[in-house]
Amino acid sequence: MDKIMRFLTKEHALIGLSITRIFFGIALLYELLINIPIRYLLWGPKGLVPFAEYRADMMERHVWTIFDLSPTEWMVDLVIFGGILICLLYIIGFQTRIMGVLMFVIMFSLYMRNLDITHGGDNILRILLLYIMFTSVGRYFSVDQWLKKRREKKAKPPSWLSRSQLLTDSKAVIHNFAWLACVIQLVFMYFSSGSYKIMGSLWQNGTGLYYASRVQDFFNPDLTPLLWKSDLIMILMSYGTVLFQVAFPFLLLNRFTKYVAILSACMLHIGIAAFMGLVDFSWIMIGCEMMLLTNTDFYRLRDYSRQIRKRFRASSEQKEVQIATTIEQAK
Repeated sequence: MDKIMRFLTKEHALIGLSITRIFFGIALLYELLINIPIRYLLWGPKGLVPFAEYRADMMERHVWTIFDLSPTEWMVDLVIFGGILICLLYIIGFQTRIMGVLMFVIMFSLYMRNLDITHGGDNILRILLLYIMFTSVGRYFSVDQWLKKRREKKAKPPSWLSRSQLLTDSKAVIHNFAWLACVIQLVFMYFSSGSYKIMGSLWQNGTGLYYASRVQDFFNPDLTPLLWKSDLIMILMSYGTVLFQVAFPFLLLNRFTKYVAILSACMLHIGIAAFMGLVDFSWIMIGCEMMLLTNTDFYRLRDYSRQIRKRFRASSEQKEVQIATTIEQAK
């Protein structure tokens, strides 16, 4: 029981969640920036989805968004340009909790205003932004943490509220449950995706990836045809994708196989970005993988990279000495 309480009252995956915050902020910022020229077409009152049609749909769903405040183009400008500012503040980690709530509101409003232009990345981003509002995503790589350290250097006595152990433990418990909700959502997404593929005849005979890559909406004319040159590679990649997605939850149960799972997931999404052109979706998914790594994992990776640099530096210095010795002997 004590171990469980110690686990629950200590915030986990702080570095990974902070990196995920940056990935999510950049993803939404990119989406807002590239759509500035066509913002009225996508989300305007006279755009692809007229305001009356949108409002009728939202009434049926019992949903409210920022766009309901005013059916005007200036409201679209407020959401887009205000969203850009919020994304920038979220990325640098200024007032992170407040910006996290606003990020979700902006993302949810854009998503519901025009459901026809959304993709899988928008779905997972919308869901996880809700969960990570309750996590401490500003603990690393943030202005908030920098300001906190400055205040601590001034040796001001903490308030009674910040000294409350009950409050600290409660925040940690909320953080951990929200983080676990994110992980469960990610695990369920991979497992369900693999399970549905197993039930498809194209994936059963190893041609699922081939037909998916032939869809014109997800086609890179420079790279995708390279995949079609080898039937064996296409079949192996099709079966490998299904096997990886179904095995993903179980790979996370072991420390070493977890690294394999995360590395494989990143490689999978880099491939999706390169060969299918789904850059924003892949970026969001790679950001999701970061929250699976604990602080200890990042410290191990840091120490390992330092060891590699030291060995490389020592090897380079040894070669320089050998070259200098050879030159001296030649003289």
